[in-house]
Amino acid sequence: MTKPPLSHYSPRFANRPWANEKSELLCYYKDVHRGDVQKKPEGAKQWGRQRGLYTWKVERALTEDLENAVAPIYAGFCEYREPDASGRRIWAQHLMSQLIRTPTFMRYEKAIRRKLNITEEPVHDRVGCEHCMDLACVTSRDWAVLQAHPDDHFVRGDNPVFLTGFIERPETSLYYPISPRLCFVACSMGEDWIPRYPEGTPPIRGYRLHKGGAHMINFYLARSAEESLVLSSEDDGNIAETMFGDVLGVYPQPPFPLHTPRPDEMPQAYTSIRKSMSFTDQIDYPDWRPGELEPFRGSASSTRTVPSSA
Repeated sequence: MTKPPLSHYSPRFANRPWANEKSELLCYYKDVHRGDVQKKPEGAKQWGRQRGLYTWKVERALTEDLENAVAPIYAGFCEYREPDASGRRIWAQHLMSQLIRTPTFMRYEKAIRRKLNITEEPVHDRVGCEHCMDLACVTSRDWAVLQAHPDDHFVRGDNPVFLTGFIERPETSLYYPISPRLCFVACSMGEDWIPRYPEGTPPIRGYRLHKGGAHMINFYLARSAEESLVLSSEDDGNIAETMFGDVLGVYPQPPFPLHTPRPDEMPQAYTSIRKSMSFTDQIDYPDWRPGELEPFRGSASSTRTVPSSA
């Protein structure tokens, strides 16, 4: 019998910026036997995968229909190069795929499908499509790249995207670290925001964070992880040990894409997501509060150092 694939829910090209010359990352993880958080070296190709998470069909589609296209765009962001209009859509598709291809999201999705007796399979399973309308909720937002203070860094969690709320809400922000020094943000918008595909390629703003700013984002990335996160070994220290030991996986990333609520349905949708998570994990989760990360519209006091074009 053919073994199911070792499914990479964190693409290898996205792990690579955190790796050292030995292609190793430093992984903080929940130790189920000791009941605490431990750390160990992990191969960049080995971290962020799980056998049998997807079928071979989905695994191939992720590679051929999405990752081959997004890898050069990802590299471009790391080198301060902006994508063109088509690249913006592919990037948005990648971000939404990263949300729904994780073990966390799929665990919640499976529980809800079972509870509601849903048997039909999605058309674009885990991959999405460049022309899906939900991508307009990402492409029509202002985009920014945050640069960590020289003394700070960003981490990558096993839920790599931090989504502060339903993507249909103007106030929602989406955070996605792309390297230890850079974090992509799809920003909060004004009340009059209407999701639509933008004309042309709006410029991407760049901001250098003040000291400690990246650690605030890391707090929420660690809190919303499932079981582990990785960072560059050179960035490890007392702050990492204390923070990750306390908050790793305390409140996993809510599966917001399971709902597409209208504005008047938002309160009920938040309650539904929280109850679904609590039912699945047998934990009475409190109300979701993204804290200081929402809204994010850029700060006039930030120093612009990341170029808006190459």
